Amino acid sequence: MSDKALDELAEHITLKQGDAIVGTDIAFGELTVEISIASARDFIEFLKTDRTCGFSTLVDITAVDQPTREKRFEMVWHFLSMYQNHRIRVKAHIREDEMVPSIVDVYRAANWYEREVFDMFG
Repeated sequence: MSDKALDELAEHITLKQGDAIVGTDIAFGELTVEISIASARDFIEFLKTDRTCGFSTLVDITAVDQPTREKRFEMVWHFLSMYQNHRIRVKAHIREDEMVPSIVDVYRAANWYEREVFDMFG
């Protein structure tokens, strides 16, 4: 996907979901959107159901632990739009005392990934 197309996608997502977005970045031909953890479930549902986005496939969920940060954990979701032929990475930084909402009701495949990630960081 071209940087111009990624810019347009980022603009569309920001226009529709601006309250959820902390920032966007395009690097190495991929769009990354950082969101607040409180809006994660609704934002991810938007990515799936919005016609412009159409992210029908959950590719991966992972997390990064950076103990020196105040928001120690970084949740990362990867999605694919087979309809639009593009990918997106969604990130949220989380404090140790915050809960990550489940997205199993949006993507059933999240069940396995969530159990694996949550088992890692218990």
